[in-house]
Amino acid sequence: MEKEPADRKHLKRIPVWIPDDQCVFYFVTVCCHHRRRIFISNHSVRIALESLVKCADASDWNVWQACFMPDHVHLVISPKIEREQKLSRIMQRWKSSSKQRLNREGFDGGIWQKEFFDRLLRSNENLTDKWRYVEMNPVRAGLCEYPSDYPYLGTPMDILDRVQFL
Repeated sequence: MEKEPADRKHLKRIPVWIPDDQCVFYFVTVCCHHRRRIFISNHSVRIALESLVKCADASDWNVWQACFMPDHVHLVISPKIEREQKLSRIMQRWKSSSKQRLNREGFDGGIWQKEFFDRLLRSNENLTDKWRYVEMNPVRAGLCEYPSDYPYLGTPMDILDRVQFL
């Protein structure tokens, strides 16, 4: 007898099968609750990004790139030490921390969708291709003419530097 979809369990993450000499990179997309447009100001981006940087440091993760679109965020993230550490832990920690901080600053209600999308990137070429696609998101959305014009795109430190002075 076939199980109903409600009875199915999520698959466990498969082990990281990437050569030991190659870094493990994840491409992550996190959507805002009901696609709410939260990241439309320097203030909200700064709060969420500061929280991400603190959570990543405390959890031994590197955040290489970020793109804060109005209703979702793209990240390139990698573990610093343990290749098998759970991505879900850093994401849960960041979503909880940033939600608390944003709510305290007047962003009432839900901030994040419960789930997030992640993809283990298997080569540097894949990483470059994926990020080139992400860089064009603000252009396709009509938020800027060139990716270099979008203030919420780049390394976390570059974005934080820009949002302080805009």
